[in-house]
Amino acid sequence: MQFLKLLFSFLLVTTAIFAEQKVVLISGATSGIGFATTKAFQEKGWKVWASFRQHIPDELKQMENISFCHLDVTDNRLVQSAIETILKKDGRIDALINNAGYGLIGPEECVTIDEAQHLFDVNFFGALRLIQAVLPTMRNQGSGHILNISSGVGIYSLPGLGLYSASKFALEGLSESLAATLSPWNIRVSVIEPGFVKNNWGKHCIIGSRSCNEEFYKKLTQGICHMLSVPQGQPCEEIAALLVEIAETPIPNVRYQTSTGMKDWIAQKLVDPTGMNEYRDNLQYIKRRIEDK
Repeated sequence: MQFLKLLFSFLLVTTAIFAEQKVVLISGATSGIGFATTKAFQEKGWKVWASFRQHIPDELKQMENISFCHLDVTDNRLVQSAIETILKKDGRIDALINNAGYGLIGPEECVTIDEAQHLFDVNFFGALRLIQAVLPTMRNQGSGHILNISSGVGIYSLPGLGLYSASKFALEGLSESLAATLSPWNIRVSVIEPGFVKNNWGKHCIIGSRSCNEEFYKKLTQGICHMLSVPQGQPCEEIAALLVEIAETPIPNVRYQTSTGMKDWIAQKLVDPTGMNEYRDNLQYIKRRIEDK
């Protein structure tokens, strides 16, 4: 009889654990912030769906409670297939982390329209595709949380990174609108703004290829590439820990900066309706980049 009581108690506890386990889908999960975030959610007991385009790191393969889905956020078919697979196996999606994205370097005159369109297709429309795909499930659940990874330059644009900034500005605007629009279904939306991150993001940036024989542009682009050539800034693990904290917060903020420095930097922009403070700062930024060797 004692054995049966212990077995019954064990089954109750086990059932409760599995019933409470939440499901998160992370795009761009195999490197940088996405990689660290996948590990952080797994360690906190979430069921993690990690998306990949080309390969899965061996470290993630060896971890329990992580499933993988082949996903290119520019491909409608793969997006729908990924969501269907998750729902078939786990029946719910509690959080979506839109992390997939990349940078485009170069003054606007030096970037082709195709390059700009592809950037937006990944950084903005890719996030929108996933949001549209998960929302029917989240509305049926009456709960959910969408976390969109933006950037400090999604608020404070920098010369030579203007198109990348524009893609993140768009994501910011979408997030602000969605946060209120989805409130009837208890679906939360948060946008996260890192600054410099100690990863290989800079090495994966694309340089605009539109021909423009202007020495000023060349020097600016070279200076930005030099700035981004060495990883610096916040460790990915700090940002990942913040993302878990945000996802587990019952009533989260709409906007989060990942460091005190980012809060101060963005605050300077938000209190200046004329835009002239940012303009003057950007003139100094250009000077530093051109002098950067």
